[in-house]
Amino acid sequence: MAKDFFDAAFCAVRPTGHSFLEKESRCKQLFEQALRQFGPFFHLHTPEKHPIIFHNPESYQAAMTIIAMCAHDCPDIKIITFELMSNHVHFILCGDEDACRQFFALFKQRWNRYLHFRKIVVDLSGFIEKTVPILTLESLRNQIAYTNRNNYVVDSSHTPFSYPYGAGNCYFLPVNKNRMDTRFGSLTIRKKRSLLHSHQIDYPADFAIIDNYISPASCCAISFGEQIFRDARHYFFKVSRDIESDKEVAKALGETVYYTDDELNAILYKKCQNDYGGQRATLLSQNDKQDLARMLHFDYNADNEKIARLLKLPPSLVDSLFPTRRR
Repeated sequence: MAKDFFDAAFCAVRPTGHSFLEKESRCKQLFEQALRQFGPFFHLHTPEKHPIIFHNPESYQAAMTIIAMCAHDCPDIKIITFELMSNHVHFILCGDEDACRQFFALFKQRWNRYLHFRKIVVDLSGFIEKTVPILTLESLRNQIAYTNRNNYVVDSSHTPFSYPYGAGNCYFLPVNKNRMDTRFGSLTIRKKRSLLHSHQIDYPADFAIIDNYISPASCCAISFGEQIFRDARHYFFKVSRDIESDKEVAKALGETVYYTDDELNAILYKKCQNDYGGQRATLLSQNDKQDLARMLHFDYNADNEKIARLLKLPPSLVDSLFPTRRR
């Protein structure tokens, strides 16, 4: 399986020390070795404005299994991580760009077949992929973190580590990465066909089954992805606090990025420390607050309600500044 060979590259690069420079050197060595042996990295994603694709937990579970099947059937690509949103997908892939596109085409074909079987009508004509090259180690880190936190920024019921429909909840969480309710090989033929939604059941017996789908740890190079970061603390910073990197990734992908109140408060705090003598944003003059409102609106995509709430401004004033930005 492609994943197994890819993780072998990670095993070949042994940690040589514990200092910052030693850890960073190991990450660079691993990244460069992967480029030489397996090819370039890409962020493959689909339009975020597409109609709903995954309608309920059953459909998400089916998609998770189909992705594992496609990864097995496309040995020339390696999935580093991925995340399923209700109406679009994100994949961080390694391999030739044409192979990445073929992987997505196979996933789309099988997903369309699943929808037809379930008599669910979804127009997938706009469900098309865009591949963005990932050229540097730091960019790969940022793209992994962006993908793994994608649901968290729009769904307050999850952390970056709890969303089940992707590989993000396996990163630096051995309890999730190693979880196995049962093995694929232990299922009856009937249950295998039911799980895969296919009569073709020639897939690895050691596929881990969790919550009625194939675990992403069975088809993704999680160990490799973890080793792209210096350590768990470095990864935690990227998925929870590196707001500016998140904004740059969204800009490169042409997506709309959203921030939580806590993240925007952190941005306001830093801005006030640097430009307003450390004064609290809510205590600034009306003109200064309006300047901050413009920053939140134009640079961080904050909606009117959020701007009014964070800056203690009258909603009518914010609406007059940004007449078309109520959610």
